[in-house]
Amino acid sequence: MGYTDKITGQVKDLLNEKLVQIALVGGILFYIVASPALFKFIDDLFKKVASMVGVNITLTGQTALILHSIVFSALLVVSVKFILDPLMSRMK
Repeated sequence: MGYTDKITGQVKDLLNEKLVQIALVGGILFYIVASPALFKFIDDLFKKVASMVGVNITLTGQTALILHSIVFSALLVVSVKFILDPLMSRMK
C-alpha cells in the first residue's frame, strides 16, 4: 500500500466518524442559516404566525438569538436524520 493510499484511507476513516460528519453538516448549515436574508425571513415569518394568534411580537436581542438557535437546531436534526444518515448508508 502506497503513501497516497494510506492518506486516502485515513481521510475516509475520518469522514466515517459520526462526530466529523455532524460537524461538517453543522458548519454548512450554519453558513446558510446565518445569512441576513434568512434571519429577516424567519423574523417576518414568526411575526406573521404570532399575529395570526393575536400576539404582537418584536424579536430583538436575546429573543431573536434564541429563536434562531432553535431554528438551527431543528434544521440540524432534520439534516442529520433525513439527509446525512441515508447518504452515509448508501455509501457503505
